[in-house]
Amino acid sequence: MNVTIEPKNLTGSIHVISSKSLSHRYVIASALAQGVSKIHHVLDSFDLNATKEVLTHFGALFKGDDITGCDFSYDGKDICCKESGSTLRFMIPIAMLQEKEVRFTGQGRLPDRPLDIYKELFNDNMSFESDQSLPCLAKGPLIGKDYQLKGDVSSQFITGLLFALPKAKEDSTITWTTPLASRGYIDLTLDVLNQFGIHIKETEKQFIIKGNQHYQPIEATVEGDFSQAAFWIAAGLLGEAISLYNLNSVSKQGDAEILSIINKMGGDIFYDKKHHCFTINPSHLKGSTIDLNNIPDLGPILMVLAAFAEGITHFTHISRLRIKESDRVEAMYQALTKCGIKMEVKDDEAWIAGQDEIEGHVILDGFNDHRIVMACAMLSIKAKNPITITHAEAIHKSYPTFFEEFQSLGGIIHELK
Repeated sequence: MNVTIEPKNLTGSIHVISSKSLSHRYVIASALAQGVSKIHHVLDSFDLNATKEVLTHFGALFKGDDITGCDFSYDGKDICCKESGSTLRFMIPIAMLQEKEVRFTGQGRLPDRPLDIYKELFNDNMSFESDQSLPCLAKGPLIGKDYQLKGDVSSQFITGLLFALPKAKEDSTITWTTPLASRGYIDLTLDVLNQFGIHIKETEKQFIIKGNQHYQPIEATVEGDFSQAAFWIAAGLLGEAISLYNLNSVSKQGDAEILSIINKMGGDIFYDKKHHCFTINPSHLKGSTIDLNNIPDLGPILMVLAAFAEGITHFTHISRLRIKESDRVEAMYQALTKCGIKMEVKDDEAWIAGQDEIEGHVILDGFNDHRIVMACAMLSIKAKNPITITHAEAIHKSYPTFFEEFQSLGGIIHELK
């Protein structure tokens, strides 16, 4: 599906869609609990549906907001994680809590995303059918021991271990041999685990995990997603005032870092405590230095803001953007330079020179990547003429209602089959 978007400022209010990261964590922890949890406002998206489907293979039941925990009676069928890296990396160690061999498959770019960390950690318990990519085979039992890995690997590997190891028979430790990256996502996991009665101690370079712990069912509501709110924040800064509801002002989500970044760039964001609402006002942004090491998902939309900020914005630690649903560095380079924005990329850094507006009348490749499609949509606010985006259906991966909400704020979209 291609869409053409007319140049127009967006304005109004949005109830921000539920957090994808928290939805994954609440759903998985509920499936590991003994009994029924009630989780409200779980995100309805392709990635979450993939996670739910995988968990049903191990006996979890889903009915409305109710999630009944697994009995680990694995049905022996192949586990397809669709295009969800979170689903795959979270579920491999969890699948190893039972002793039947599990065959994992995937779609899109998922088979190309690295799993060598687990191969090194699990040795004989995990194998690949072709060159360390999907399909792969994983077989339990998961053994409690000291698991050592570099701290700059994807937090999804550490989260997978944090979910599974408390249910191993033996005690475990997770030791990171280099500084821990994506700390916000790991803190999010630890917070959810604590809500489910799982206790993990932390030292300077280690998580200490007691074995034979039991997840306890809970009732919870998933808060709004700062990763997705970032697109509406950008729209408010570049266009007209936008108010955002359903965001936690003291959220543990790593991508809540967007607020401090915008503040550093001179953006005008006001939080109304009485109405629990963030209001984003149009702002004259200034270039800054932005480290993407812990916030790779914010990279595309921050690059859009940099394109219209005064001066040069310098991005560091951009390499982690290259192994997502697309090579997001290349995707944004193509989009921005096609729009006439000056962007330079060298090794692990990028520089973007801001300007007031763009001409438009371009066709931008969405790279079948939800965050690239949504970032390109926000470029239309500063365009003189319409922008067309290809592979726009990719939004269904994380934000199926994105274009509906874009239009509710006054956006004009023409869908081209």
